[in-house]
Amino acid sequence: MSQEKVGIVGSGLMGTGIAFVVASRMEAETVVVDVAEEFLKKSRAAVEALAARAVEKGQAKQDEAGAWLKRLRFTTQYGDIQGASFVIEAVPENLALKRRVFAELDGLCGSEAILASNTTGLPVTEIASATRRPERVIGAHFFNPAPVMKLVEIVRGYATSEETIQKTKEFCSRLGKETILVEKDYTGFVTTRIYNGYLAEAFHCLEEGIASAGDIDKACKLAYNHPMGPFELMDLIGLDTVLAVMESLHGAYGERFRPSLLLRQMVAAGRLGRKSGSGFYDYQKKERSA
Repeated sequence: MSQEKVGIVGSGLMGTGIAFVVASRMEAETVVVDVAEEFLKKSRAAVEALAARAVEKGQAKQDEAGAWLKRLRFTTQYGDIQGASFVIEAVPENLALKRRVFAELDGLCGSEAILASNTTGLPVTEIASATRRPERVIGAHFFNPAPVMKLVEIVRGYATSEETIQKTKEFCSRLGKETILVEKDYTGFVTTRIYNGYLAEAFHCLEEGIASAGDIDKACKLAYNHPMGPFELMDLIGLDTVLAVMESLHGAYGERFRPSLLLRQMVAAGRLGRKSGSGFYDYQKKERSA
């Protein structure tokens, strides 16, 4: 019997985290695909660091962590994903890009393979329509950081079959995740809609001069017992990603999700958060700039 294979398309923050979860929880070959070796090299280093941290914390033995890393393969060749029974797409939040990826996967993967999108809120039905198997396409929205966060939003597209939903629930359970089923493929699903309302109001408070970003973050952490405040979280996610999601929600639901002018200006200035070295806070100097 051949070894089970799982594919991950995209080696950014989410793709890397998901790949680590799959390799550490399943005895499956885990193939990570991206367009450039430089991205894959960074992803491999991040996975190795996660494995080393698990050993340091006593969560795994050295030989176990070594086995996780042996299950991982990083490649620029889409063809290496052939034979995967489950594929998770984790490319940037761009509908046209996701549709191109799914059209390519549709031609590569066997007819029984499930193709899942890690989109935070783009319509799964439109992504699925790029394939000849919309019944086997589903949303599987993991949260950042994927190795820590327990929830996966499973999203039913218009044509997603009950069998696909059940198999996706079982797959996520094997990864140690809890799931909810989003019954209607509405932009933003459940968590993205609710949380972006929170982020939009945080922007209003900042722009109206009610408090600084630092104090708003402090208030939200202490008042709501959140591990991060809204501006700290947006810096972690990436302000360009936050803007893309808010624009999608604004298009779907109107003024309540209109992106802040400050957010647009920061993205235009290249202050994208941690990944650019500065956002609401300055990470190059390791001093808070808010």
